[in-house]
Formats: sequence, C-alpha cells, structure tokens
Amino acid sequence: MLDLLAEGRKANNGTYYIHRGDLQWWLFYTDVPAETWQSNIRLWFEGNDLMGWSLLSPDERAFDVFAAPHLRGDACEHEMLAWAVGQMSAYEYIQNVWVAEDDEARICWLEENRSSAREGHMLLFRRSLSGPLTGSPLPEGFSLRSSSGEVDAKLRAAASHASFGSKKPFDEYWPRTLRFMQSPVYVPEHDILVTAPDGRVAAFCCIWTDELNKAGHFEPVGVQPDFQRKGLGKSLLFEGLRRLKSEGMIEASVCTGSENTAAIRLYESVGLQFEKRLLTYKKRK
Repeated sequence: MLDLLAEGRKANNGTYYIHRGDLQWWLFYTDVPAETWQSNIRLWFEGNDLMGWSLLSPDERAFDVFAAPHLRGDACEHEMLAWAVGQMSAYEYIQNVWVAEDDEARICWLEENRSSAREGHMLLFRRSLSGPLTGSPLPEGFSLRSSSGEVDAKLRAAASHASFGSKKPFDEYWPRTLRFMQSPVYVPEHDILVTAPDGRVAAFCCIWTDELNKAGHFEPVGVQPDFQRKGLGKSLLFEGLRRLKSEGMIEASVCTGSENTAAIRLYESVGLQFEKRLLTYKKRK
C-alpha cells in the first residue's frame, strides 16, 4: 500500500496520492483496534501485483481509493470506487477526500455518480530543500529536541490535546499517543519537540520520508496555545526541514484546511508555497 502511494506520486499524472506518512499516521495514531481497521481495508491484485486499495473510515463517513497510476480513469479504478461507495451506502452521506482540483478523471466519475464538491477543502503546500534552511533562534529557555519515546507520551499528548482543542477527556486521549509511540512506524528522531522552560512540550511535529521520490512530509504540526506567537512553530519547521534534507529528501510538503489562516501563514513563513486545493466530494443517499 505504501509503495503504491509512492509510485503514484512518482507518476505525477494528475491524481493526488497522499504521502506514505499520511497512511502510517492514519493507521497507527488511532483509537480504532487493529482488527477493525484491517477489516476496513480492501486490496485488489492482478497476480502478485497490487492494483489498488481502499480504506473505509465509517466514523468519518469517508472512503479513500488509490489505484495504480496506469489505471487512472480506467474501468478497474471505477470498479474500486463503486465498491467503496457501495460499502458506505448505509450512511446518510459519504465523502471522498483528497481529490485534486485538477484531477479531471476522478472528478468526472464522482460527478457522474451524484457527488459534489463541499465548500471546505484542504490546501497542499510544498517547497524545495535546496539552499539554506536557517530560521530564527528560539526564545531564551526554549529548546529543540527529539522525542524520548514513551516517557514523553503524556507531555506530547498534552500539547496535542491543547493545540487541536480536543473535547475528549485527557485520560482517554493520551493513551492514543502512547500506542502510536509503541507502533512499528514510530521513529523518535522524526517526532520533534520544542520544550518550554517549565518542561512542557510547547510545539511538536512529525516528519515522514518517501525514499523513492525523495519527498518529506509534515503530519501533524501543532503549537500549544499558551506558547503561540513566539516563533516556535517557525523554528520547529526549519528543524524538520533540515532533518529531512539530512536524510536525503529534496522537497517537503504539508497540508492544512483552507480556513486555518494561522497554519497557512506559518507554512508560508518557512518557504512552503501553495500548490493546489484538495477537494472533498460528498454524496447524499
């Protein structure tokens, strides 16, 4: 599944393929038991070759379908899409996300099958990692470091809980961070933290790599509300960019919602430039 995403991004044929890191984040930073999300994945093979996969997300009433790039607009890809829609048909509405605004083939199929674009959408930002990657120094008393893994789980979760305004009680929220840190995809050096003078995690991000395309990705990125407007997010992202470059990546990307003006300004401040809109198509019963 990860390799298919990388091959799709390499093909650059108009269809948007999420970064490998997105899938790893979705599957391992979750409250959904492994046996449940595994049952929500469908794989299509031709011989030993994976032709496509679908991930159903009933809690979000959403589905994702990614086909081998040579199947773009093909009847095989349409069969995969139709299967996913059929599996979700019991819901009042279903949605397909990550549809590139210039993906005529996917948009045509969705519109022919009575789906329409929602008003809200995601924005894709990208930048080259060539040239200097120097940001402003952190304020006195703040420091950058890699996560220490499980011992940082509560500190890291507290920052995430506050940054994203979660309504879930913290005692129920933080074990998800612990499980992610215990998962096979977790790399402590890729989980970068800004620590405040009082020891709290003030800002955080995870970086992900795609060796085939030499492409890095940020997911997630957060700054604790108590520490915003101090330049912490900018210093954090520059550190992430430097680490990605040191691992051989030549570009980096990040996505955010179109209404998140603070995040947009932050990403632009470190040279990440808007590339395209990623639409959500929604269908009612």
